[in-house]
Order: sequence, then structure tokens, then C-alpha cells
Amino acid sequence: MSPAPAAHAILGRLRYDFTWFVVPGVAAAVAALALGLLDPRPASDTPVGLWIAGVLLVDVAHVWASLYRTYLDPVARRLHCRRLIVTPLACAWIGLLLHLESPALFWSVLAYVAIFHFIKQHVGFALIYVRAGAEGSADRRLVELAIWASTAGPVLWWHAHLPTRFVWFMPGDLLTGLPAWAGTVALAAQVPVWLVFIVRRLQLRHRGQGHPMVPWLVLIPAINWHLGIVVFDDDRIFTITNVFLHGVPYLALVWVAGGRERVRGALGRRGCAGALVLGAYYGLLVALATAEEALWDRWVWHDHPSLFGSGDIILAPQSLAMAAVVALLTVPQATHYVLDRYIWRVGPHNPSLAGQLGFR
Repeated sequence: MSPAPAAHAILGRLRYDFTWFVVPGVAAAVAALALGLLDPRPASDTPVGLWIAGVLLVDVAHVWASLYRTYLDPVARRLHCRRLIVTPLACAWIGLLLHLESPALFWSVLAYVAIFHFIKQHVGFALIYVRAGAEGSADRRLVELAIWASTAGPVLWWHAHLPTRFVWFMPGDLLTGLPAWAGTVALAAQVPVWLVFIVRRLQLRHRGQGHPMVPWLVLIPAINWHLGIVVFDDDRIFTITNVFLHGVPYLALVWVAGGRERVRGALGRRGCAGALVLGAYYGLLVALATAEEALWDRWVWHDHPSLFGSGDIILAPQSLAMAAVVALLTVPQATHYVLDRYIWRVGPHNPSLAGQLGFR
């Protein structure tokens, strides 16, 4: 019953782990409650400031952060060579075919893949600390079940109460027809899972076992997904509770698991300055995210002319040109979804990952 495993920190010190993995979710929940209770106006669009802070600087930037563990890593390029070539090509081709068949079908498929990916990211964050706390396979499964119940439950409730003022990508991208009672059942089904989870965590705590980060990484997604989907019908709140609690931890995780090394290697001796390395690490991601969103806005959405200007090219919604543009612009996001399944597995295909996360 050594306390050492429970005190294992992924980011160097436990307070850093708490700051980057827990605080964003807590801040998102507080902001959501403040907006929902103090400014309960119906909002159908995300304010531009919130869009910049949440979507551009966190959500899209964290997608590009995968570069540091894939295409910018010479070892990953060698070990994942075929996957790194095939994945973006397959994503572009499948995206093109789906959009040509139906734009609505394309966005629905992408929405469900994204929902699955977001939930799996929360599961992945928690399981890192399950491993760090030397917890057993039964606890691992219980943590997974608790996260899935507390995130998929609100998603099912959402389906049972469509339409809402907030959407995942665009109106109509989620399937309708689920009866309202099914949403209530989905929320109620979480209760026994949570009771078992709480009892088990109290038991581990009493024994001096388990990692103290695990309960937080199960609780925070549950609170935010319920606030953003079930409690408030507000696009602002949905954005806040959707992006920060997965995007910020991912940026921190990539930083310790390859990002810092890649940037230091590129900067050479100048990389000794920590602020310079961090600025270059995040600066590249912001530049790529801004370029991507500028293309989306000028060619597809036309939502932020004050930021990106007015696009001169207006593409027909169901044309081949629009399908090609949308498919290509979705490649970074879709590739991130696919590659994330492989680049975070400790083992021979990611030989440095265990050491980067502080594991044996």
C-alpha cells in the first residue's frame, strides 16, 4: 500500500497535473453556471470572443498538436509510416464520397465520430492515472463505465429532446426520433454506476490506494456534459463545456510526450529557454489552426468576415468543388481522430511514450 504510485505525476508535479487536467474543466463548469444563471438569454450563435478562445485557440489547436507525435517525430514516421500515409488519404476519399452522397450524411457521420472521440479522450486521460496509481483491471473497467455512462447518457438525452439551440457541427447533424422517456432512462441509468464508482473510490482511499486524479477526471466530464447538454439550452454554454476540458489537457499531454523534444530539437541551442520553447510549441499550433479556420470561413462557412475577410469564391453547397473542399479541410480533424487510437498506446510502436509519461 505504498503511496508512491498514487502520487505519480504525468507532468512532473501533481499540482501541474491538477492545473492542466482538472482546472480547465472546473473553470468551464463555473463559467457555464455563471452564464446560465446570471445571463440566461437564449443564444443561437457562439460569440466571436468565445469562438476564438475555445474553438480556434483550444479545439482546433489541439487537433494540430498531434503533429508532434506523428509527422514531426522521426521515430513515429518510421514505425507508423504506412498509417501516416494511408489515414489522411482515406479520410479525404471517404469524406468526399460521403459529401457527394449527401452533405447532411457527411456532417452526421463526422458528428458521431467526433462524439465518440471526445468521450474516448476523457477515458484516455483517466486511464493514464489509473495506470499511474497501479490500479487493477476491474477498477480500469469501472472508470471506463463511469465515464461512458456520464457522457453518453446526456448525449442520448440530447437525442430525445431535439431540436436544441446548440448543435455539434450544424443543425440536423444528429438523428431524431428518440422518445423523450428514453432520455430520462439514459440519465437514470447513470445512478447505479455512479454509486458503485463512489463506493469503490472511497474504499481505495481508505486503503491508501488509487490515484487522486482519477475521481476528478471522471467527475469533471460528467458535470460539464450535463451542464452543456441537459441543464442549459445555450450554444455559449455548450461550447464552454465542450472544448476546454479535453483540449487543454491534450495540449499539456502532447507537450510532455514529444512536443517539447520536437521544438527543442528544431530550435537548437536557443531551445534552452523554456518560454521560447513553449511559445514556439503553441505558436505553430495557433498558426496552423488560424490558417485552417480562415479557409473554412472563406470557402465554406462565411461566419467571421471581420476576422478572415469575405471570400471571393462562393461554392454551390452540393457541388463537387464544395465536397472536395470540405473533405480536404476535414482531413486534419479526421486524421487526428484516427491516429489518436494508435499514438497513445504504450508499447513497441511508441517506444518513448512510457518514459515521457514517467512510467517504467
